[in-house]
Amino acid sequence: MKNLFTIILVTLILNGFAQTAQDYLNLGIEKHNNQDYKGALREYNKAIVKDKKLTVAYYNRGVVKIQINNYEGALEDLTEVIKLDENYVDAYYNRAFAYVKLEEYKKAKKDLDKVIDLDNTFPNALTLRGQLFIMQGDAENGCRDFQNAKQNGDAEADQLIKQYCNDLELGGEMMMLDWPDSEDWKLANSQETDQMMMVELLRNNETFENWTEIGTMQSIKGATNIPMEKAMKLMVDQAKETCPDAEINFIEKDETTEYPWILFEINCISYSDTKEPESQLYYLVQGKSSLYVNFRAIKEPMIDDATKTKWIEFFKSGKVLNQ
Repeated sequence: MKNLFTIILVTLILNGFAQTAQDYLNLGIEKHNNQDYKGALREYNKAIVKDKKLTVAYYNRGVVKIQINNYEGALEDLTEVIKLDENYVDAYYNRAFAYVKLEEYKKAKKDLDKVIDLDNTFPNALTLRGQLFIMQGDAENGCRDFQNAKQNGDAEADQLIKQYCNDLELGGEMMMLDWPDSEDWKLANSQETDQMMMVELLRNNETFENWTEIGTMQSIKGATNIPMEKAMKLMVDQAKETCPDAEINFIEKDETTEYPWILFEINCISYSDTKEPESQLYYLVQGKSSLYVNFRAIKEPMIDDATKTKWIEFFKSGKVLNQ
């Protein structure tokens, strides 16, 4: 009887100190906040064992799995959250993020649509959906999402607008060029005055000191009705100030379209200020409110035919958008 009493007594004592699902959840949150992800997972697991309908435990566990790059596991947990609460906005957003990491873009887009349907001021969802639109070649909707995200406080959206939309205020005109993610373009510099706005992009983590290829988008505000050959001459004259022997090659133009444009290249063996070769391919577009000056350049005395063809196709894919 003594042994039996001891076992019963110990059981009663343990039951008196038994932790609840909420206790485990709180421990998990504490460890999660301290970036002890393994410890947080253990506590969230215990919370779910105690209460299989504890939505926040599934959600938090899904977030931890994203943070440790277990995207498949995160999808399972976040899907369970949505089963328990079909209006759990953050679960849809984080599941969309996991889908993006797994390159399941259609599923990600569907979840982001749901997020924005539930909360159309969710800035991160607008920014992420805008990037998916850009990937699909839908610049108009992508730039609109970036603008809405910017208005709702997402600082990243401002950089994306400058990179992809040649930033002008919502309701105005913008030049859109889709700088390929596969080429690892990053915004390197942007500046704006009352007269102009300029964005410079670099590739492969290069800097202005060691770049091998650069992209530039410039809006000259208020410059309208300028003949394309005159606009080209302005660029050529500027180049010849530091490279008098620059070689100029006209490529193509169309002044009959709604937004007239011209393509040409400037090749220089050595600029006087840098003592280096540089070749530039220009794409000038006359908008309704601005002249858009875009070019790509490499530090070579000329642009090879394959690169030139690729750049021409890239520029011709650009659009002037009106919101």
